[in-house]
Amino acid sequence: MTSTYQSDNNVLEKDMFAGIMTSLCFHNDHILLAGHGPYLKIYNIQTGKILCSDYVMQANRIHRIVPYPKVILSDSKTETRKLAIFGSKYLSILTIEVSDDSARCTVEQSFGPFKDWIMDAQWIIEDDDSSIQMSIVYAHNFMEVVRLNGSGSIDVLYSVQCQVRCILYSARIFGTTRDTLTVASGTVFNEVHLWKPLIKDEHDDAIVYKKLIGHEGVIFCVRFNHDASQIASVSDDRTIRIWSLEDESKQPLILFGHTARVWDCQFVDQYLVSISEDSTCRVWKNTLLQEGVEDEDNENGSDCIACWEGHASKNVWSCAINPKHNVVATGGQDSGIRLWSFASIKNSRIDSEEDLNSFPLPAERGKDYVRNFAMIKDQMLIGATTEGYLLKCDKSKNVWEEIQHDPSYKNYAIMKSSKCGRIVIIGNIYGDLIVISPENKFEPVKVPAHKQKLFEIFIESSSNENILYIVSNGYNERVLFHVLDLSGSKPSLETLYNIEMPVEKTTVLSIGIVEEHNILICGSRESALLIYRIPSYRASLDHAVQSLKASLQLRRSHGRQAITSVLVRPRSHTDDDEEQETNGDVDFWTTGRDGCYIQYRLCLLKEASKKMPSDAGCTEVDEQETQLGVASRGDTLVHSRDMTLEKIYRNKVTKGTLEGSLFIDNEVLLLGFFRKHFFVYNEKKNFVMASINCGGGHRRWNFFAGDAKLNKSAFAFIRKEVLFAHFRDISGMDEGFNDSILQHNYHGREVRALRFLKLPCKGMKEPRPLLFATGGEDTILRIQQCMPNSTSGFHTLVNIRKHTTVIKTIDYSQGSSTLLFTSGGLEELRCWKVEVISPRAEQEPVHLNCLEMASCPALTKDIEVRIMDITAFAISPEYHIIGAVYSDSMIRVWLFNEDSRKFSLVADGTWHAKCILQICHVQVDGHVYFFTSATEGGIAMWDIHDELQSALEKVDELEAEPTLAAFRLSEPLYYYRTHMSGVNGLEAIPYKDKNHLLIATGGEDNAVSATVLHIQDDNTIKPIGDSFIIPDAHASSVTGIKCVGDVIFTCSTDQRLNIWKVNNNLEDGSVSLTLSVATFLDVPDPSALDAVSLNGCIHVAATGIGLQSIKYGQLKQ
Repeated sequence: MTSTYQSDNNVLEKDMFAGIMTSLCFHNDHILLAGHGPYLKIYNIQTGKILCSDYVMQANRIHRIVPYPKVILSDSKTETRKLAIFGSKYLSILTIEVSDDSARCTVEQSFGPFKDWIMDAQWIIEDDDSSIQMSIVYAHNFMEVVRLNGSGSIDVLYSVQCQVRCILYSARIFGTTRDTLTVASGTVFNEVHLWKPLIKDEHDDAIVYKKLIGHEGVIFCVRFNHDASQIASVSDDRTIRIWSLEDESKQPLILFGHTARVWDCQFVDQYLVSISEDSTCRVWKNTLLQEGVEDEDNENGSDCIACWEGHASKNVWSCAINPKHNVVATGGQDSGIRLWSFASIKNSRIDSEEDLNSFPLPAERGKDYVRNFAMIKDQMLIGATTEGYLLKCDKSKNVWEEIQHDPSYKNYAIMKSSKCGRIVIIGNIYGDLIVISPENKFEPVKVPAHKQKLFEIFIESSSNENILYIVSNGYNERVLFHVLDLSGSKPSLETLYNIEMPVEKTTVLSIGIVEEHNILICGSRESALLIYRIPSYRASLDHAVQSLKASLQLRRSHGRQAITSVLVRPRSHTDDDEEQETNGDVDFWTTGRDGCYIQYRLCLLKEASKKMPSDAGCTEVDEQETQLGVASRGDTLVHSRDMTLEKIYRNKVTKGTLEGSLFIDNEVLLLGFFRKHFFVYNEKKNFVMASINCGGGHRRWNFFAGDAKLNKSAFAFIRKEVLFAHFRDISGMDEGFNDSILQHNYHGREVRALRFLKLPCKGMKEPRPLLFATGGEDTILRIQQCMPNSTSGFHTLVNIRKHTTVIKTIDYSQGSSTLLFTSGGLEELRCWKVEVISPRAEQEPVHLNCLEMASCPALTKDIEVRIMDITAFAISPEYHIIGAVYSDSMIRVWLFNEDSRKFSLVADGTWHAKCILQICHVQVDGHVYFFTSATEGGIAMWDIHDELQSALEKVDELEAEPTLAAFRLSEPLYYYRTHMSGVNGLEAIPYKDKNHLLIATGGEDNAVSATVLHIQDDNTIKPIGDSFIIPDAHASSVTGIKCVGDVIFTCSTDQRLNIWKVNNNLEDGSVSLTLSVATFLDVPDPSALDAVSLNGCIHVAATGIGLQSIKYGQLKQ
């Protein structure tokens, strides 16, 4: 049930919505009810599908869902149940009909407004009365028992005021009959008051029979346990307190661990589950249930057994536990819903050695210890000791068995196991490679490969299960490429190539092989990325070791930090796209110790020969093909004679380091260390899947994952000369849900910028995808696609954190490429290249690449200066003009050269002498005009078209001095004032013909204005009539304005979207505005507005703390 309004011949329909997840409640073990702003959503968590989404509360949020205790089950396995939902001063009674694959919601009756803000409501169930009765406690600490009639009327059956008259921040009712009712009130005086409505004093006020005193801040939530023997309270003081109501001698349990205000705490058997402003959900042991717990033990945070972090930026607002007590659902300010398993508490975050398996050596080995090790999947450990022994240990037996003793292993041995687990290769201090079989399938094979000790060994699989590619790196020596053949009774190792390093110091730390294109990719400790073409090894088996030079190299790809892994996207069986087959593109990722991962696309312009000629003279690599030496440093696009490397995505996911990566089940898992913890991060879903306290990253470690959900995984490491491991096997465990992310998230903080993107999409016909970019206080740039069939209504395509501070504005420009410009605090102005590729299936989202091309130089040292707004357009295929206005009253016009990827300052100046709020441009018959508005309420029109054209003739001079303006702005072409204070919304469009412009504005003074300007033949401006001003267009300041055709959209902090019809005055040619329709926006603090005409209707969206999109189009006849 969507919210639809009709105005004249147009229909207004709310569709996309993202906002605070205000309430959650389980109907049964696998059906979850979610109050998402005004929408009630019903999910099946076992399938991850949304069963229905209904708009049930007009102009209000659902603050709480109260299910009726009794459920009616029909023969068709459909469960029927009544719900009470309330928010603000309104309450509604609903009936839901739910099965595993469908649901229906019906609003039976809505009531309100009640006399005060509703803090809690509870069903009253009396045996002799079938009417709907509820007990309601209000914000001024009084209670009513009411009968809710089908006609919409309310009968007050009982009313009582608590003897303590104060404002409440929270309240909770216990009991479903009048005789058993107990109210817990969380007051502004930092106390919890308990009172029974039927027990009164001489003034007919309910008596407070217990006060729970101890909090140092207001009480945000109170909860009873199942039998009201305990009560939990959470507060502004960041503590959780558990009070015993039966044994007053017990001191309250005080739990401290959240780093911000705590919003809720619930009882779950012997545990407590709390949610907080710090965006975490924590699980605690309720030690108040244990006998003999000392008071001083209660006052530390040691009882926190899990900390779940899955929501973005700020605030987990709601929490629910299913009846089985095995699934926790949380809802955040980021609009997301996450599911957590109690069974996985001991598997996802490991903080204690008690949760680890230790593998110490037997006492008879004395001071000998494991110096290095390899892990065979999640079953076996192979260790090399300081005394030169090679041992193996099966995890199920925990007994070390001797495999081999070799003095060359003494004090130094490096080890690497193959993914298949068939072999382990050991490198010793003398440069030998030793191949062993963990299952003793063959005798160890030793091959002298290097003259000095081995630094690193890499093993890569091939399409032939009996062939493995080996790369060995000698310490300060050469890097060799080998092929290991396991097809015979004894493995054979052939050294084929010497991988030459550049003249700069380069120590290989990671490799990746693209077998189908014969490509070797190397990452180094010095942050160099090297790409080699490898001749076909089959034709080279009988030849001497050949030297290979890099075909391409990129220095400082991760700054000055090491490249720790190279991960090549494997070609799946479904990769049958003709374009991908023919153009030879290779996608791969690198991870670095700067905490970032980077996605690259390697385009092979010329395939290397698949077959090597038998003539040895013809196999030499052309000396001119690659020159060793200083290469590109940190560039986003690097060319060589036969390949192009393009950086298409970069993201920083940790303040620590990334040390590895895996590609499993079409998902990228990033492995890293932060402080003392090893973590596994899901790149696609943006959350930490596992965290293990190992002491930090400076140690030997190994990780294995059997699937992307880590149902079977293992992590082993050495700490204090002892080998520890954590084995996780929950493949047979029923977590109760399909996927931990039930609804994907939006921004976690206030959103300040919104822009619809009408981008060309390769290979896609009508209808065009509806794409939009957003940014805000969380500094994240997100590009999303409207997906009506998804649980959240949209799908996030790109999520990039690159800005240092808030993103205030976004615009795009279409030249040779599509460029996106973002700006905000600290004068940050960044350029991104956006590429959209059609999906393979109609219902799938598009593929979108977003690459940062350049960052504009800052011109002031004042960190308080912000870019308030920008406007961008392509003045030629390769040149883009960006107009920017600054908080220090400066106006600057920048040129961006798409070919050189550089910003150059074209013009600057100041005229308003106030903070400039808005800038826009309009192109009329090839002529460009800029408009600016500031806090004094005026609008200035600028004509710098001729100066711009002159500046474009000397781009080389501009780029030589990129911060020196080509000319100064002096006087505007025209200036007028329509507002008493700041102009927050400014839009200019051509009107009627090329000589007329329509300028629409919205201001801080609640007003909306429309003005028609005539551009005369001598390029002077004449206003047509007076500006049409509506002084009370909104009840609060206007924050956004957008013109589409003859319709103007405005939004305001009064949470109203007004749609105005532009009327032409035939007498003098001026315009007037008529309010066509107004609708309530379900997004608080709407601060940005945009609209676009696409696929036959107008899409208008407002964003603030959340997002709401509305379709405005012609009614179907």
